[in-house]
Amino acid sequence: MKRTSALLGALSAALMLSATLPATAAQATADVPLRAVYGGIVTADNPALPIGARLPSEFAAKTPNPATPPGLPDLTQAQESAAKQPPASPATPAKGEFSPAATEADNHEGFVTVKWCRDNYGAAPGARVIDRYNWCATRPSVIYYIDSEGAIKGTTNFRMITAGQAQRAQARKAFFTAGFDLFIDAGQTLPAATTRLEITYTTSGYSDWDGSNVKCTVVGFSPNTVAGWKAGTTSNYEITSDKGEGYSGDRVSRCGVAQWGISDVNPTWAQLQRTNIRQDSAQYIGSTGGTVFTDFTPVFRDYYRDNADHGAVARHIWDAQNMPVNTYPSNPNKAVPGSIASGKPLHRAVEVAWDPASSTRVQDNRRVRTAACNVLSPGGAPAGQDCDEYPFASTWEGAGVGDGNYSVRWLNSRENNNAGTLLSQWYGSQRIIGREIFYVEVG
Repeated sequence: MKRTSALLGALSAALMLSATLPATAAQATADVPLRAVYGGIVTADNPALPIGARLPSEFAAKTPNPATPPGLPDLTQAQESAAKQPPASPATPAKGEFSPAATEADNHEGFVTVKWCRDNYGAAPGARVIDRYNWCATRPSVIYYIDSEGAIKGTTNFRMITAGQAQRAQARKAFFTAGFDLFIDAGQTLPAATTRLEITYTTSGYSDWDGSNVKCTVVGFSPNTVAGWKAGTTSNYEITSDKGEGYSGDRVSRCGVAQWGISDVNPTWAQLQRTNIRQDSAQYIGSTGGTVFTDFTPVFRDYYRDNADHGAVARHIWDAQNMPVNTYPSNPNKAVPGSIASGKPLHRAVEVAWDPASSTRVQDNRRVRTAACNVLSPGGAPAGQDCDEYPFASTWEGAGVGDGNYSVRWLNSRENNNAGTLLSQWYGSQRIIGREIFYVEVG
């Protein structure tokens, strides 16, 4: 909050300064040649410099700026994990039902737009993943107008809003749209029609023990002058990958996505935003391909203890997570994973021919579960009941691990089947592929 107030205060101060300048000083005169330098994102670590300050010497010399921004090194699992935001709180949409329709009538299939991001996060600088398919970033920015010695003669402050949309199904695509507003000119400036202010995107590939893929493809358009942004034009970029270039049977492509900005005489492009996406064509998801933001930690929250359709399963999971000593098999040291509080996520296991280890784990989970339930009911299954287990048989942390950190219980067959359907639907709606992490929180 202090950071936000300071940034807004700086913008207000710039506006007051602009208002006090003589009208003739608001535009560079012919005998005071100026050049525009994009100062990038304004943060506590990169505060806006005042008029009269000097930029570093590399900005003073008229250096041709590069046509393309720097490349990104390949992603690794460690980098992807480090970028993950903490699991969302229950108040944050996390089950795939997020839709900005309540605040924006022209929402695109439930995806965020620049307007939605501005309305909801415009006063809070930063980047955040809303859910698996939506991403917003709000960034105060500045252009400096400098003389031949690098002295700042004027500034243009503005706000950049970026909306990211990941295609849920049917296509391996992500979309990034950016718009600028709240322009405040102070001191001597250059004509907006001739001052360059352009953004673009680059991507990385992925390389780690489980496979590798080439970088994703970038196609798009950006206004290239301040006038274009002031007129309300937005930049629009599409990030795609070919499933033939993905790895594993799911044809996975993991890509870092960076946004860059530049003005007239910047010696290099300024990196503005960074996030990570995953595109896949997992056949068991039931589509031809889709994309998710991997910086988001998925949490399954579709089970409720008081629900008449699946409450027995929810209560079983709650007991296993919170009172494991009261569950079967008995073990005073049992610690069942999966809850956010445990800090130990689950990983999905799938039965597919191309991952025999995963298939074996699912089969082992079911075998150990059945054996444990047979001990509870030696005479066979009680009428109208199924053997339920947690962690799920569809996880690497299930009963087949052999560490005893699981629970089995005979439950109503109807409720158990309903719960299984909900979990399967959630796996699909959130594109939870094999070996991907997630948490389980019971309501």
